[in-house]
Amino acid sequence: MSAALSSPDGTTETTETTDHGIVVGYDGSAGSRLALDWAVETAKRDDRQLTVLQCVGLTMTPTFRAYDPGLQAHDEMSRSVLEEAIHIATKTLDRKDVRPLSVIGGAAAELVGVSSHADLVVTGSRGHGAVTGGLLGSTSYAVTAHARCPAVVVRGDAVVHAGPSHPVVVAFDDSKNAQKALETAVQVAAAAEATLHVVAVDNVGGLESWPETDTILGREEMLDQMHLHVGQTLEDVAEDARRVHPGLDVQTTVLAGSAGPAIAARAVDVRAGLVVMGSRGHGGFAGVLLGSVSHRVIHDAPCPVMVVH
Repeated sequence: MSAALSSPDGTTETTETTDHGIVVGYDGSAGSRLALDWAVETAKRDDRQLTVLQCVGLTMTPTFRAYDPGLQAHDEMSRSVLEEAIHIATKTLDRKDVRPLSVIGGAAAELVGVSSHADLVVTGSRGHGAVTGGLLGSTSYAVTAHARCPAVVVRGDAVVHAGPSHPVVVAFDDSKNAQKALETAVQVAAAAEATLHVVAVDNVGGLESWPETDTILGREEMLDQMHLHVGQTLEDVAEDARRVHPGLDVQTTVLAGSAGPAIAARAVDVRAGLVVMGSRGHGGFAGVLLGSVSHRVIHDAPCPVMVVH
């Protein structure tokens, strides 16, 4: 997907040829301000360029009367939103590392398009502020589901970052996406000097899925073996992470119950600064990381949630 992007100085670029670094959707709302604050601090920590992307809904774009005073007012409002974002970002980052861009189109589609050439896409959990077509809650869900790079939804009433007081929680099963999520979580935790909590949900839903096993092993014995298998897998994963990053504090926990609520509850219990998970899973540990689970965690978690594709 290609989109023409215009900066306040009138420069036009396309998403097909530009490296956008960390992209944050901004519309002037409280939710997008939290997302911007989180993205700014992350860009500073990781020494990355920050692109502030403002999406202006098509319904706000007149198709006649090119010199309509209403259009001029709308352009001025759009410009002021980006200028506000620049002002906020450059309190922390050098101006050369902040790139304001405006695009006409739906927020979800444009953010997904930009993600093809971004390291990370960041949205607020809700939006629709000063500029129509901004960052509604449904936008954050759509972006995390379809982004072509890791996507973060910034949750809560205040910005929380991974660090010594706020660990990184990563949800793991033996699926390919969960492996990618784990690798990303290890890197984030190491960079932030945060404890890494690797969790899996041991929820096989009883043995109804495998009724023939009742003739081989008792129900309780089978459940015990599954629990031990999940626990040992997490320990192996933790040991690998410690070997790659000596000094990294890695803890493992096998959770019970429904996957989404269990992962979100764990984030609350440990005062997490970030939850990392795959966009979908359902590997050998049944029911761990389905797409609906990541959406539930985004809804319930008290901190930013990163979905890795």
